[in-house]
Amino acid sequence: MQDVIIGKYRLSKTENFDAFLAEIGLGYIKRKLAQSTSPEITISRDGDRWTMVTSSALSTSQVSFVLGEDFAEDRQDGVSVTSRVTADDNRSSTWTQTQKPGDGKDVTIVREFGDKELKVTSTVNGVTAHRVYERV
Repeated sequence: MQDVIIGKYRLSKTENFDAFLAEIGLGYIKRKLAQSTSPEITISRDGDRWTMVTSSALSTSQVSFVLGEDFAEDRQDGVSVTSRVTADDNRSSTWTQTQKPGDGKDVTIVREFGDKELKVTSTVNGVTAHRVYERV
């Protein structure tokens, strides 16, 4: 699992991201700014602790977590959430993250790691965005 996941990824394709951002409550200008960048995600591991750094021209965020344990996260939109990342029992190269903000708009993010790309599917209130990142 580790070899497939650890590494650096750059956004290459996005679908329905504006609708997703609108559904979580991001304003028009911030949505347009978010869509104007090509973020990179770097994932590393130290023992049981994983670290995911997302960086773009606008901002950088970092979360560290142990699979299956709750952790506090400040999303890039400024909302504080309780998150949990789990690995799919049948496919350890698939992570599912749940983000629970106080407003009830729970977000589910599924990350599917492959040899050459990372597919990210984000859903809130029935609105789904797809993003593909290429391994660099």
